Amino acid sequence: MANNPVQVVLKTDQYMKLPEGGGGGGAKDFFEDRDDEFKRHKTRLLKQVESIRSTLLQSGTGQVGYVKVRLQSTALAKSHRPVDALFKPKSLPLVGSGALGELYFEVTSSTLAAVAGAIDKAEDSVTKRDSKDNLKVSSARSEVGAIEEIILPSVQDKRSFSIVNAAWHFENVPGARYFTVELFVDEAMLAADDLGRTEARNALKAFRKELRGLSAKIKIWSSVDDWEDLHITIVRIPAVVVKGEQFGPLLTKITEFLDNSPLVRRYSLGAAVSRGQQSTRASTQPKSQAVTALSPPLKGQSYPVVGIVDTGISRHSSISAWSAGILDFMREPDSERDHGTFIAGLFIDGATFNPTQPIETDACKFFDYDLFTDDTAKYEDNFELGFIDMMLQLDLELSESIPEHMRVINLSLNPDVMTNQNGYSIYAAILDHIADKHDVIFVLSAGNLDGGAVRDRWPDAATPALQQLASYRQLGNDRIFVPGETARNITVGALEPIDASGRTRPARYSRRGPATSAGIKPDFAHIGGCLTSSSPLHSLDHRSTLVPWEGTSFSAPLVAKTLALLDHRIEGRQPRELLMALMYHFAEMPKLLDDKLLKDVCKDFAGFGIPAPVDDMLATDDSAITLVFKGELPPSMELSFDFAWPDVLIEDGSTRGSVQLTIVYSPPLDRQHDSEFARVNLDAYLRQEVVDKNGKSKYSGRLKPDHPGRLEKHLIAHGAKWWPVKHYNRTFKRLEGTSNWRLVVDSLTRAGASYPQAGVKFAVVLTISDPDKTAPVFASTRQALIRRGVNLIDVRTSTRVRAR
Repeated sequence: MANNPVQVVLKTDQYMKLPEGGGGGGAKDFFEDRDDEFKRHKTRLLKQVESIRSTLLQSGTGQVGYVKVRLQSTALAKSHRPVDALFKPKSLPLVGSGALGELYFEVTSSTLAAVAGAIDKAEDSVTKRDSKDNLKVSSARSEVGAIEEIILPSVQDKRSFSIVNAAWHFENVPGARYFTVELFVDEAMLAADDLGRTEARNALKAFRKELRGLSAKIKIWSSVDDWEDLHITIVRIPAVVVKGEQFGPLLTKITEFLDNSPLVRRYSLGAAVSRGQQSTRASTQPKSQAVTALSPPLKGQSYPVVGIVDTGISRHSSISAWSAGILDFMREPDSERDHGTFIAGLFIDGATFNPTQPIETDACKFFDYDLFTDDTAKYEDNFELGFIDMMLQLDLELSESIPEHMRVINLSLNPDVMTNQNGYSIYAAILDHIADKHDVIFVLSAGNLDGGAVRDRWPDAATPALQQLASYRQLGNDRIFVPGETARNITVGALEPIDASGRTRPARYSRRGPATSAGIKPDFAHIGGCLTSSSPLHSLDHRSTLVPWEGTSFSAPLVAKTLALLDHRIEGRQPRELLMALMYHFAEMPKLLDDKLLKDVCKDFAGFGIPAPVDDMLATDDSAITLVFKGELPPSMELSFDFAWPDVLIEDGSTRGSVQLTIVYSPPLDRQHDSEFARVNLDAYLRQEVVDKNGKSKYSGRLKPDHPGRLEKHLIAHGAKWWPVKHYNRTFKRLEGTSNWRLVVDSLTRAGASYPQAGVKFAVVLTISDPDKTAPVFASTRQALIRRGVNLIDVRTSTRVRAR
């Protein structure tokens, strides 16, 4: 029975110490034994640099420009960045990153001349040797060899749409009649820089002036005024202008200006926002006429509150009794509030409405953020910048007041834009900024497929499932919608209802990951309903009538409910990293997906799996112990916690047992660096002391990655390097070594990035258990830790509150 509370290790700062050992290796020769090829490569780079320099000179004296430096696939590690000999930071600032291995530098004709000189000085053959008589390559040759090419960004880099596409968009998509423009530099970036950069400052002033001078009819907004770290400029063309005769020439004028400006990194069309087509279609299903009477909240009881950003929630008396407050922004009629009401019903009593499904029985109250409407004209009248304006309003409301006991916000709305695996969208950056600012966690829907993009039903076995995925004709068009790549919040996919045999599978309409080059997305999956099955998901409509529906819109609130209850059941305000770490640590993959053949694809549909019930996250049985570490990792330090393996799991000198280890941390984020937007990496390791024949001891890692690759791209794609969530697990049958073990958390910083002086917040959850479930691991381990002087405290819980 799970009656032993999770143990929190207190005073983690006493386990911080300076790391042992040195840093990375020295310079690498990427053209080893290929000197002739290196000479040709060097000549090619010199021609590229001279061509760019000539272009800048033709544009005028002192003209600033931005170059894209693409690295070879074997040079992706930060130690190979060309910033020591070629692109020196003081004169050639790194202003951003693109896809993996793409770097953007600020240049002028004079600084490019210095780059050309450094390239030319790279030795054609390596003759120098070190103290061990090994050939020693210079930084210049190493950096020249690491570079694939140096080029100016093209129009194709700047935009992915045609003028015809843009015209149609502005004419037909209300609430999205704008360009989102991203510059290589803006006022906030230059203000934080102490290098002077006169050319960039002058170019930015000229850009702003010329953009405003294109037309008095366009409206311009910069994030510097509200979210200075997001670095975007919005160019909006009002609907009245779009419908006028001068719209075509004006659109051409704007695009030509943006295409030709060296300061513009890229620009995109505004994003329309929807609840997902699957949800819209499902709402037309027949509805029962019986009104469901909800029991009111118990007087004197404390309930968690979940924010619901949606179309508003019904004012029916039995539903309103569970309201913790209303932001009546859109003032929708009750008949238009079905989507938000369905979500609210799941928070109140979803387990009763769906008795065979794994839904928490405890009740939550809701706060109604009525910020959306299906009336596109009304939506545009209120939010000219669509999702961006809607988030500005939400940010304002949260700044003025956050309801008591509200830490979680459900957002089952998506801009209709797919995530870019090499990027980090402005929409995700906005959400992460708001989450950090107000210390809340958003739970998002992954988005829904519709029409011909809906998949066939997931088969009953792994091999047919792989065959079906291989033959799916919409591959690449079924990716998760933004802001699903969020690094501070949770994205949820949908599963079919659990059937009579206890099985569930990815819903046909659920969008899939991955959403970035590094992390697992969606984070979790939950029941989203399936109208074609005999047991769709049920909840309430605006009349408090029980109705069926489906969509990732409704799997998200089930995860949000578990998270809100977890937060409520732990006394005191806990770090968001701890709450999320517990969610990831105890989640379980559905059995139908838990197959070795599916290990590379199952996470794209279900993430870490279905969250465990709150009770199971807060306690273990006698054969296991769960330890929690939380705090801030200071600069240049590591956490090093020594402990003894449970003696009840050591037999005849051999160690056995199962281990699960999860780390969640909050790295600094910078969206100027697309695939490298997380600027710090934290990782956790579990090591065992091993003594060799000479009596010398060392600590050997016991949690190795599941993938064979050691290159940077493999560590990123499969090992979650640079992603703020990592999870490891292993079962040991007979390990040789002592009973001395060590938990280590260390850090790595991107080239050119600064580690926060305040440290990086993290939480680690470690579970050690007996696979046979017989040994008294909890008592044995806890007593041993206390004898060592480790301060432990139980995770406290409050009174459980049920809806009915």
